[in-house]
Amino acid sequence: MKKTLTVVLIALLSVACLVTIVIGLSGTTKTAANPEIAEPVSTRIIEAPKGDANAADAAQDKVIEGPSQRLPNAAAGTVTWLPKPGDLIEFGTALYAVDNKPVILMKGSLPMHRDIAYKISDGPDVAQLERNLVDLGHAVDEMVTGDSNDLTVDYHVTPLTVSSIRSWQLSLGLTSTGIVSHGTVIFRPETVQVSELHVRRGQIIDKGSVLSVLIN
Repeated sequence: MKKTLTVVLIALLSVACLVTIVIGLSGTTKTAANPEIAEPVSTRIIEAPKGDANAADAAQDKVIEGPSQRLPNAAAGTVTWLPKPGDLIEFGTALYAVDNKPVILMKGSLPMHRDIAYKISDGPDVAQLERNLVDLGHAVDEMVTGDSNDLTVDYHVTPLTVSSIRSWQLSLGLTSTGIVSHGTVIFRPETVQVSELHVRRGQIIDKGSVLSVLIN
């Protein structure tokens, strides 16, 4: 009799353990990975335009009349893409490309004067970049959502700032380094219209000025 009870108890305990395991497995949900890099919104790979080289050279010789200003350039390498005089350049798009890497127009009054990366000193240029990352859709402003997990637009570079930079870089077809180098961005208060080109495709540059834009 005792032996029979022991067998029954063991069987009941086995069933109970099995039920516990099944319930545990069914109640466990996989936590979605929180990727460090967001999905890119779009891809813009800047390449040298195809077509008649003479026509491209003729466009480069054109000048749009009016008060203009030379934009400073901090990129070094071979010019691989240029806009045409008269082209309107919107925020978040390429002014030109050096070594197939776009130099992007962003909104702001402060000039780009250093690389922006994790653990650099605080500064208003960081807030200016973060505001553009929000406006271009690569971060969500914590001041708008009230969610502390979103990007705080301030003078300080955080891991979320770096993640937003990487998302932006991927959207341009660039390597996601999380560092915005000095020569990658040109800040202007307003969108611009190209008035004149100072270099030609294939020309090797080291700073100087690539183009001028009309000013009001």
